[in-house]
Amino acid sequence: MEQLQNIQSVIEYFSDIYSSWQEINRLLKNKIQNPNSGDLSSQEFLFKFYNKNKEPNVLQTNLLNLILASSAEKAGVITTPLLALLRKNIFLFERNKEILENLNSYKMIEQSLLYYYDKRVSLEKDLELIKTYPYPTEVERQILIDETRKELSELSGEEEKERNRIVPFCQNFFPDIYQLSRELVVFINAFVPEKVITSESVSQSVGQNISPGNSAKSDPLGILDDPNRIFRTRMFEKFLVLERKLITDKYLKEESQNKELHWISTHENGKPDIKRLVTFLAGMLDNNHFLPNKDPKIKAFFESRYHIVIGQNFERKRRVPLLNEYKIVFHNYPF
Repeated sequence: MEQLQNIQSVIEYFSDIYSSWQEINRLLKNKIQNPNSGDLSSQEFLFKFYNKNKEPNVLQTNLLNLILASSAEKAGVITTPLLALLRKNIFLFERNKEILENLNSYKMIEQSLLYYYDKRVSLEKDLELIKTYPYPTEVERQILIDETRKELSELSGEEEKERNRIVPFCQNFFPDIYQLSRELVVFINAFVPEKVITSESVSQSVGQNISPGNSAKSDPLGILDDPNRIFRTRMFEKFLVLERKLITDKYLKEESQNKELHWISTHENGKPDIKRLVTFLAGMLDNNHFLPNKDPKIKAFFESRYHIVIGQNFERKRRVPLLNEYKIVFHNYPF
């Protein structure tokens, strides 16, 4: 009975966190479309969400409890839609990085304090009117002046108190949330590998089941098993020829039982040579294999296909030096 209750709480956790990431991505899209948009309630949500989830140990505990109580396969049913939201967050941020890293949080604070500004202007107008209005006695005038000045002083105190309250909310949380989403993707994949949570056609070698002109069935993430979403026309077939050479040259290993592809090391320390993989991708980019502006999808496609985390190594500024290097390393490849 206790175990059943624990599982129920874990499922509720994932349901809540899924809804929260949906809202995060909605706010992110709004901010991209209008950098000056936003309200205090949205900022409070971002503040509470980030501070509650900035340490990934809560998700880790719930995910491990889920796997222990069921299996990695069943856990994958729950984590797959969450992974899709996390990758969406990463994609949106990386595509609009310049906008999202330069948001004006001070402007949002001032917008949230407009009430105090408007009220101050009204009281100052009243004060000027009192000074010139023909009251019967100067005593009456002075009483009203003192009362209005007292209201202005109290208003300043209230405004300062409210400013101190909302300042923590009016920060730019999107870069930190982006980093969190990257960490969570890595963690989930470590315990629920892509080959478990994606469709069977993805866990096998993607291109092996695709004939020219036909795309594969859509997987839950929508980009991992459809080469037509990232490759130019007929370039995927050309890529398959390059891939067989990668296997022959021992950059890539194919497990014969299920035809899974794994990027392997050319080093003695046994660690995957990620730089060599990015060098290879830089070669394909330089030879117009891919559709333009598909970086996040290209990265996700090859991370899934080769069971490896490429991470920031695929950023454009890191690829530039490799454009010359691929001609040396892969000089005998028919790009």
